[in-house]
Amino acid sequence: MLDRFIRSPRWWRTEIPTQIVLSKDGIGDLFGLLKKEKKRPFFILDSALSGQKKFEPILERGEDGKSLFLFDATASEPRTGDVDALVKTIREREGDEPDVFVGVGGGGTMDLAKAVGICLKNPKSAADYQGWGFDMVRGADVWVVPTLNGTGAELTPIAVLRGPQKKLGINTPLVAPRTAIIDPQLSEGVKKFNRFYTMMDCYFHHYEITLSKTSAKDAILDAEDGLKLSRRVLSRDLSEYGLETAIQSAQGSILGGSSTIGGRVGASHAISYGLSNAGPTLPHSVAVTISMLGLADLYRGGGYDETLRFLEINRFPVPRAKDYGIDASQVEKMVKTALGMDKLWLSHFGEGWEKSVTEDFLRDVYTKIVA
Repeated sequence: MLDRFIRSPRWWRTEIPTQIVLSKDGIGDLFGLLKKEKKRPFFILDSALSGQKKFEPILERGEDGKSLFLFDATASEPRTGDVDALVKTIREREGDEPDVFVGVGGGGTMDLAKAVGICLKNPKSAADYQGWGFDMVRGADVWVVPTLNGTGAELTPIAVLRGPQKKLGINTPLVAPRTAIIDPQLSEGVKKFNRFYTMMDCYFHHYEITLSKTSAKDAILDAEDGLKLSRRVLSRDLSEYGLETAIQSAQGSILGGSSTIGGRVGASHAISYGLSNAGPTLPHSVAVTISMLGLADLYRGGGYDETLRFLEINRFPVPRAKDYGIDASQVEKMVKTALGMDKLWLSHFGEGWEKSVTEDFLRDVYTKIVA
């Protein structure tokens, strides 16, 4: 099964700048490629992986304390302050500057590596680059090794960060990883919660892009294929790791990344950004789930019903905003954030989206969500 996977012909249509290495020995292939290209790596590793034997070579390589950063992805998604602090440390260290940053972990860890790579070569703080259209130069090389399948961060030209004012990505083609090593076996140690919600994230990306009014044709076709794969995975009980499911998840994640390059998500993601700004501990995938269920009028008969079905199959309760400290006092803050997601509203509604997405509309959505 794994041999078939690594010999798979290209299953995505969108042209991507990232070199994809399909692997059945992800960490071994990583070190082989580093040696072949004579790279000086700096590893950014999800700290939850430090107890797993397969990641010991990375920990051993970073024993000098100068080439490894352990990122606690459970505490928060990466913050602009995390990026700035790491960039400062690397600039001040003695010896050769690393020429490749290797992010090993889930979407947050990969996004942190992407952000550090580009901010190292640009003068401003990470918060100054949140958004689109900034004058930036190419950063250091970034390689990624996903250990969660579904985020698509292994390909996307986005590094999503929490900043002092907002949660928003550094959005530029320059931030896309140069190399992604894909080994479905690396997700074996993932908890059911993370396995499920990461694939929910994959599902939402695909679902919203298939409905998009502004996405490229190839992106929509990739999203349609990814939607089939994510539905197939989420229609199973994900309590235990299974290689077939992991391979399908990895394939869906690649399509999630490729479809995002030429595509754009929509309404539930726009609503989720308001929730994420109000709840610092709220994971992105849970935020989008809450948002989808809060938009029944837009998604009933489609994403709304499927989300409930996937939760039921995997015996998860319906997530609630109040479980993450979000209440009615934050509604106005969330409305302001969501109004700023014009590209996402344009994707969902098309031209004239402002007629549908009013302050009253958003206030009603968030009031229902926090009730």
